[in-house]
Amino acid sequence: MYDTNMSTVSSMTSVMYVNKSHAKQVKTYLESKSLLDKRYRMIPVSSSTSTTTTNDNSAKDDDIKDCIAIPVKCIDFMKNDNNDDNLVDIQKMIIRYGVHDCPYSTSMLGNNNKNMMQKNNKSSTELSSSVSSLTHLQYSLVETLTSLSSGEDTNAEERVRNLSKRTCPTKLEVIGDDRTLVIPRFALYVDDSNNEFYKLLYPTIKLMAKKEKDVLNSNNEGKYMFSIQSHLWEVLASIHNTQRIVRRGDIDPDSGVRESGHRILYPSKPSSADIDSCNKGYIPTDTGPSSPGWITVTEHSIHQSFDITRVMFSRGNVTEKKRFASLVQTDENVLDMYAGIGYYTLPALIHGKAKHVTACEWNEHALFALRYNLKANSVEDKRFTILEGDCRVSLKRLLEEDNSTTQIRQFDRISLGLLPSCEGGWSLAVSCLNKSQGGWLHIHANVKTSEKQRWTHWLCRSLSNLAVNSNGDNWIAVCTHVEKVKSFAPKVDHVVADVFVGPCDSSKVPSLTDERSCLETGVLTSMGEFTLTPLDTPIPSCALNKDGVLHQNWMGVVDT
Repeated sequence: MYDTNMSTVSSMTSVMYVNKSHAKQVKTYLESKSLLDKRYRMIPVSSSTSTTTTNDNSAKDDDIKDCIAIPVKCIDFMKNDNNDDNLVDIQKMIIRYGVHDCPYSTSMLGNNNKNMMQKNNKSSTELSSSVSSLTHLQYSLVETLTSLSSGEDTNAEERVRNLSKRTCPTKLEVIGDDRTLVIPRFALYVDDSNNEFYKLLYPTIKLMAKKEKDVLNSNNEGKYMFSIQSHLWEVLASIHNTQRIVRRGDIDPDSGVRESGHRILYPSKPSSADIDSCNKGYIPTDTGPSSPGWITVTEHSIHQSFDITRVMFSRGNVTEKKRFASLVQTDENVLDMYAGIGYYTLPALIHGKAKHVTACEWNEHALFALRYNLKANSVEDKRFTILEGDCRVSLKRLLEEDNSTTQIRQFDRISLGLLPSCEGGWSLAVSCLNKSQGGWLHIHANVKTSEKQRWTHWLCRSLSNLAVNSNGDNWIAVCTHVEKVKSFAPKVDHVVADVFVGPCDSSKVPSLTDERSCLETGVLTSMGEFTLTPLDTPIPSCALNKDGVLHQNWMGVVDT
């Protein structure tokens, strides 16, 4: 397992110290994560004179006496939890981290590349600030480039350290119960022959072609690019303990179904060595459970499954889902006009205990996931209705149906969770409210931070006008709260307004501090202070234009 006879050729390297009884188990784990530094051999501390450094100033050399020094590539990874139960157990076996004089492995001693040996022969100070300080992504790049060049790419680490954060970000997003790794849109991405990532890979590509005795040209460099990127994804997957890596994509703002732009990078596209599938990612031909893109995200004990390459999902809405569920009452009929995979339908049914939820959706992939999720979360069929297609059509048809049908046509609470604006659905939502008591609308929008107050009053006046035209002069609109869900862009927020819309004599009308009911349209603060909404409220920049279209230029304008 380890060699007690130290070689005459050795070097200082980053190590972890463990008891002899744990050495084999720790080594096996490191090998499984590609973290064992195989340039060196493990060595008993008692058999060598060494210089050891540690971040623990209270530690004494006696702590590591009779321990085994195990050479490791990325100490930072070992110090983090990463939600890996096996790593947690391994961490308990580690006595201390440090730098130790370890003998080179047999494979290193047999390597004729003297430059590599000299590069590895660093002082303990250099070592501790080198390999151990690499981020997971930097380490994965260095390991990939040195491995595929058979160790001949001797300045790979220096090139990697010089990468910008856009190309090599410090942290990566993780999503889903299986900890799917999300690579930013332009990180580790080959755009053209002049971009930063291509320039990082090109020296290694030349070395790989030289090894294969291949004349490198534009026709064959793609296969080497594919080998590098596919190897990189494998290393990243191993380090992050995940079975899937995706590249983040943009959602087309002009797409009504708002399909996901995410693409799969790992596992590689079956039966393909296409560079685009390994660089940009790919969309699997199949979908549904067990398909490459099918993912489950559990939030507040609700299981939400969907195809990540076909359906959008925002983790930033998690607190709003919980808040919405807390507002739902057990006797309420709820309408979700833009249901998706059940973002607000599921919380309303499972935690809000709504009497019934009617969910509208027109994306076929989201509809499939919605039905799957309702069943997976054991929601009874009688508690929900799904309306397929454009809600402007399906709900209008519902309202016009004969009253003898059992279909629910009046609602106590309506979610309008569509971004960047759901204004196109306001009139229909007001028409769907309970005719005798009114109800609550939860309006989602992207609003400039500086226009929040103006938008809130304009929203109330707009809803009031729609309500009066639809139901009578005694209908009002009162906003009781505006929740900031997340930042959407610089000085632009995703917000949700809670607005009561109904007759002023309804039992549901919000109350003032003296317990009197609001009788006019306006904004009510949490302290019970009421502000009347003017009839001529200024129109905010996020309103639809006269043609009913939202132009998103305003989102890029930042107030100075």
